[in-house]
Amino acid sequence: MKNKRNFVFASLLYGFMVLMGGVLHLRAENPQDAKIAVTGVVSDADGPVIGASVVEKGNPSNGVATDVDGKYTLRVSPNATLEVSYLGYAKQEVPVGGRTSVNVTLAEEANALDEVVVVGFGTQKKVNLTGAIGIATAKDIADRPVTSVAQALQGLIPGMTITQNSGSLDATASIKIRGRGTIDDDIKGDPLVLIDGAEGDINALNPADVETMSILKDAAASSIYGAKASFGVILITTKSGKAGKTRINYSNNFRYNSPILMPTPMDSYTLALYLNEALTNGEDDPHFNKSWVQAIKDYRDGTLASPIYVSGTTREWEEGFDPRSDVPGYAEKIGGVDNRNYYKELYRSTASSQEHNLSISGGNDKLTFFGSVNYLDQNGLMVFNQDQYDRFSSNVRVNYQLFDWAKLGYSNRFVRNTYERPAALTNSLFTDIGRHAWAMLPMYDPNGNLFQRHALNLRDSGNDRAITDNTYQQATLTLEPIKNWRTNVEVNYSIKNYNRHWDKFVTYRYDIDNQPVAWSKSSNVHEEELKDDLLGINAYSEYSFTLNRDHTSRFPAR
Repeated sequence: MKNKRNFVFASLLYGFMVLMGGVLHLRAENPQDAKIAVTGVVSDADGPVIGASVVEKGNPSNGVATDVDGKYTLRVSPNATLEVSYLGYAKQEVPVGGRTSVNVTLAEEANALDEVVVVGFGTQKKVNLTGAIGIATAKDIADRPVTSVAQALQGLIPGMTITQNSGSLDATASIKIRGRGTIDDDIKGDPLVLIDGAEGDINALNPADVETMSILKDAAASSIYGAKASFGVILITTKSGKAGKTRINYSNNFRYNSPILMPTPMDSYTLALYLNEALTNGEDDPHFNKSWVQAIKDYRDGTLASPIYVSGTTREWEEGFDPRSDVPGYAEKIGGVDNRNYYKELYRSTASSQEHNLSISGGNDKLTFFGSVNYLDQNGLMVFNQDQYDRFSSNVRVNYQLFDWAKLGYSNRFVRNTYERPAALTNSLFTDIGRHAWAMLPMYDPNGNLFQRHALNLRDSGNDRAITDNTYQQATLTLEPIKNWRTNVEVNYSIKNYNRHWDKFVTYRYDIDNQPVAWSKSSNVHEEELKDDLLGINAYSEYSFTLNRDHTSRFPAR
């Protein structure tokens, strides 16, 4: 019986091997599964295209780029489809169909060439442009969690450099087109910004209201806009209503920010040894005596349960060494024993931000409208007296067709920026913490009062609050009494109101008897007001006609 079972098993195994061999033989003989080498040339109307991508459809890992003669070689199955693409050209899909030679001719992207862009007084198709122009649309910046249009443009336009001036919440960006345009430090070299044809502040604009942006990058912009355009022009067109059903859109954004590249300072014991060694090398007495150093070490190592105070400092107080000299009963009597990282103590690990956008648009053949409101609330990173930035903006735009040959438009845009910070939050705070916020100095005194000087100044020395209101109003009249002869009249009026209130108070520490002692003894109030009005009237007329409808096709743009 056992031999019979072995015979049956061997027979089944032999049959399975014969079957698999037949299947493999059939697959090998199937021409649809065999790879063939396909060669060819990719070209356009002017000749071979270098660096064009040739990829097997459905298998993106199998692809090559054309060489300097536009040639390629790719192994694919006979029934494969080739995807051929190159920047600025329409992608083509070419079935192989068993051929070993497949040549492809690319055509320029028609949609991109027919795109209408804003150039000076009017619009023009990309195909007819001769200047250097960069384009960005609402779709390009829609998903970027930024607070300003300038930030939204970072990395979007070739030849444009955008640098954030500081980490402050109200900091604006520096924009340079094609690098620095002047060697004079008194000239900023910033581009001219026009919003719906009127000069405006790119930072006083809700990114959600932007429809398109055209960046004129060459010197030809000066021939249209004058000396202010010497460093380029940014033309921004905001959204407007479209005929049809009324549309209501709401979006929000909640995000968290964290500080990066925060330094890790020495622990208290290592710092004490370094400071003593530095003073000794300078032929001076050590700042920390042996009992103080031992107490610092014990607390760092966990031998001491709480940050206590020990007596016996060995040197007189100096600026930058021990900020307790102005507190009676502290100098030359006690020393701090603690172990703190004051970057972590004074800066938050995360800060929240929220933004809300609401818009409504619609209209009919005669009247179209668009309205939006935006609210941004961004918190800063300060632990003691947190800094904060708020923005509220509203935008209303209405267009009315008076007659077949006359169109009237009106827009009103309002933006309020509010920035509040501790008066002691200055550009030098970050470096000052590294110099003077020693790890062994306590945050609180033995009575529980705030003692660390940076924290004390941030919390108690006052606030700096700045409010900027920008109001833009624009009325436009477009006349076209004869077809293709268009006259535009624009009246722009803008008002900027700026108010800043900065106060500085006396701050107090407490002596051993828990009595207040003035630490920062000066106080002052700073008030600043600014009002800027700008009225601009712009009128121009244009007439266009075509002598030969094929005229532009004879000079294709490259």
